[in-house]
Amino acid sequence: MSRESSIPGLADVMKKGSGTQLIVGIIILIIGIGIGLSLKNVLIMYLAIAAGIAVIISSFLIIIKQYDRAIILRLGKYQKRVGPGVQTRIPFADSVLVLDIREKVREFKAERMLTRDNVPVTIDAILRYKIIEDRSKDALLNVENFNEMIQQVSQTTLRNNIGSAFFQEILSKRVDINNLIKSVIAQEASNWGIEVTGVEIRQVIIPQELENAMSMQAQAEREKNARVIFGESEIQVASKFVEAANVYTNNPIAYALRQSNMLYESIKVQGNTIVLIPSETLNSMGFGNLAMSIAYLESTKKAVESNTKAASTKTAAPNIIK
Repeated sequence: MSRESSIPGLADVMKKGSGTQLIVGIIILIIGIGIGLSLKNVLIMYLAIAAGIAVIISSFLIIIKQYDRAIILRLGKYQKRVGPGVQTRIPFADSVLVLDIREKVREFKAERMLTRDNVPVTIDAILRYKIIEDRSKDALLNVENFNEMIQQVSQTTLRNNIGSAFFQEILSKRVDINNLIKSVIAQEASNWGIEVTGVEIRQVIIPQELENAMSMQAQAEREKNARVIFGESEIQVASKFVEAANVYTNNPIAYALRQSNMLYESIKVQGNTIVLIPSETLNSMGFGNLAMSIAYLESTKKAVESNTKAASTKTAAPNIIK
């Protein structure tokens, strides 16, 4: 019904139909009628007439797909814009340009750009855009190649914004940079009937030596923070010790009980190991003579042994019941 050919430089634009079908239809009519007359065969004449008329009628029709929009140039002048479905045209007089209005994605990058603080970076980004349905003729008539134009504008805008931003801003404020680039490109693309739906920076590439330096800096920063936290914890522990010392100073009995508990814990852990206790400690606990000290140690040892036996009895009880 129609003939399609792509327009050089515009992969998303097709040229539909030509006068070739009309010429083919006329040739079929002439040859078929001539053969039918020479052979005096009416059937051949009818078949040729039917085929020729069908080809001639199809030359006046074009089919536009659902995701396409077309404009008709009649004798080189803009005539109208047509939507999907079967449309009519005049062979030889009309040129039908079909445009894909689906959303498109293009990659663009800024290679070895210097940021505002002189950091060399390479930026990879993607651009999403689509043709505005009601302004499809602007994309074809107002610019030679809208795909190439919007990609060049995107790349230039990206380079300008990267050159005026600091490196840390590129890493931490990527969303803001995306929106800024999108607004600049959208303002330019609106003249061509194009709607910019999104701009996204995918990757920020820096030299390897700079990446190593940044890694060492981050590691040193983490070590510094760890040391600061450790020092703060030491201060907190020391303050608690000061509070405890004040309690024990004002209450000798509490201090003696604490020493007794420490001695008990030491004997419980070490078992039969000899524990050396300064005489000053025993004096502060009220065990100044040797007999009282021995009696205290023996009672402490018996308490430890009784606790150990009680724990072992509880552990073995389920086995005895079985």
